[in-house]
Formats: sequence, C-alpha cells, structure tokens
Amino acid sequence: MSVDTTKKAETMNRMLEYAVPLLGFMGVFIGIGLLTLHAAIDVRISIIGCLLSSFVLAYLAWIRPKKDIVALSTPIYSIIFLGFPLDDVSTVVLDVLYAASLTFLLVRLRNRFGASGALVKDKTELAEPIKSYLEKNRETLVSAGPESAHSAAKVFVRFAQGDFLAAAGAAESAIARMNNASTLCCLHNAFAIVQEQAERLDKSVPQPERFRTFPPEDVGVLAKIADPKANKAEMYDTALENALILIFACAWTASEKDRPHLLQFQTFVLKLLD
Repeated sequence: MSVDTTKKAETMNRMLEYAVPLLGFMGVFIGIGLLTLHAAIDVRISIIGCLLSSFVLAYLAWIRPKKDIVALSTPIYSIIFLGFPLDDVSTVVLDVLYAASLTFLLVRLRNRFGASGALVKDKTELAEPIKSYLEKNRETLVSAGPESAHSAAKVFVRFAQGDFLAAAGAAESAIARMNNASTLCCLHNAFAIVQEQAERLDKSVPQPERFRTFPPEDVGVLAKIADPKANKAEMYDTALENALILIFACAWTASEKDRPHLLQFQTFVLKLLD
C-alpha cells in the first residue's frame, strides 16, 4: 500500500468514526424536532440515524484484526428497535440512549481492539520509535531464542486483542518453558508482569498495593524509565507498558515467522511508547 493510499484509508476511517456519533445524535435531534413541532410524520423515523450509525460501527469492527461481536451485532438491535411499537416520547428517549451507547462502543472499539487492519496490514516495516528501540537493543533481544520469542508473540497478540485471560495463560506457559540458565531474564520478568496484570484486567480487579516491577538490572533494556516521583498507579502502568514493549521486541527480533502478524499491532506499540 502506497503512502498516499494509506493516508486516504486513514482519513476515510477517521471520517467513519466521526460519523458514528454524528449520525446517531442527528436522529435524536430529528426526533426532538418532530416531537416539538407536532409534525404529521412518525417520530420513529428518527431511529434511522442510529440504524445508519450502527452499520458504520459494524463496518469499523469488521475491518479490525479481531472482531468485536458486540459492535458487529448493533445493526440487528437497530432494526428491532425500528419495528418496535413505542410512543413518541419513548422513541426519542430510546434514540438518546442508543446513540450514547453506540458512541461508547466506538470508544471501546478503538481502545480495546486497536487500529483497523486496513491501516496496517500492508506495511512492510516498523515505524519510529519502535525501529530505533529494536536496533538499540538487538544484541540483547536476539538472545531470547526462537522458542521464547514465538511464545512472546502469542502473549503480545492475545493482550493487544484484548483477550487478557488468554494472554495471562500464554505468559504462564512461556515462563514454565523457559530455562533460566540460558534465557533472557528480562523477558522472564516481562512475562511475569503481563501475567499478573492481565489476570487482574480480565477480572477487573483493582491495582494491588504490591505488584511486580522490573529489577534495577533490567533498566538498560526498558523503553520507558519510570519517574522517581511517580505514584504507584503510574509505576504500575509503566511496568506493564515496558513489559509489553519488551515482549513485542523480543518476538520481532528472534522470531521472523511471527513478524507479519506482529506488524498488524504496531499502532498498539506506538501507543505504549507514547
């Protein structure tokens, strides 16, 4: 995909994302207008705004590497609501709630399921600053070995897809297979951090008072240095971000067969590095 084509795809998808709340709430305003003016038009026609919005959201969910079933199914509910008998006031209230729900699902889609596959699947190399980080630490990262690097790819992809339970399980399995005498210790620590935090994310458990972090000897290979004045919440987040970046870097450096799949998630890595 050329640079111009990629930019056009990015622009189009950004416009579609804006269209989700715009279409939904446009229907709300139409419904309020018809209700206020006592127009001789069925107020339920305003639900068409949410119907169009739901189809746009479903498309945005479809083009991502992992499909969000909730977002994909929203047109079904829109059609059901369109045919459901309601009085005028209830119709407008339903419009408001559904438009707000579609907007929330859009935010959830972006945060949990990452960039659309259409924007990254044809890229052939990593962007900055990922590339510089890999080059700086290549000699260290390559010592992870192909087997551990392949495990790292599985852990990273599961987490990036939002499947936290599977990511925790993959990290636990990777730790069990590692030979501490010959395998990169910082990768072992990264797996342990991801396992701990992914399990908590899956269960929506609050941050604990005590949690895993990287030891001082791993600082040289970390992408982000924690601020000494940072509070525990910031240290907790930084530990996870460093762990995921390191796991991605090891996977990319020592497991070439996983690179095509990893390329789809570099937008997620860029967010971690930000």
